[in-house]
Amino acid sequence: MPQDDPYGYNAFSYDPYGQTPRHRPSAPETDRHGGDLAALRSAYRVLRRVSTLTALGSFVVYVVLSCCARGLMGSKITGDLSLGMALGVLQLVVTFAAVLWYGRSAQRSVDPLARAVRERAAGRQDREAGVAR
Repeated sequence: MPQDDPYGYNAFSYDPYGQTPRHRPSAPETDRHGGDLAALRSAYRVLRRVSTLTALGSFVVYVVLSCCARGLMGSKITGDLSLGMALGVLQLVVTFAAVLWYGRSAQRSVDPLARAVRERAAGRQDREAGVAR
């Protein structure tokens, strides 16, 4: 009996009797579609970064100006409207613009790639099951 095994058996070499092994895709099967998935991940990553950094960046600029340049943010533009209030409203506009840009760009760049990957995966599953399209 091994000294490091307190239960008297090796749990890692346990082979369940009568159970079928789980299917694990082989390396060549996974590599064939790796390029499509990599392109999809890359397109999605770029889209996420640009929209997030746009909205977050404009908010950070607003907060830094509010903390460090109180006189500038309190200056009146017209009537009772100060620069801080105008930039606060502009913050909402920038956030909605980033969301709209994200949606339109996803439809143009990410959705076609996802559709192609999904169709290839469905075709592969049909071929494995023996179903003809």
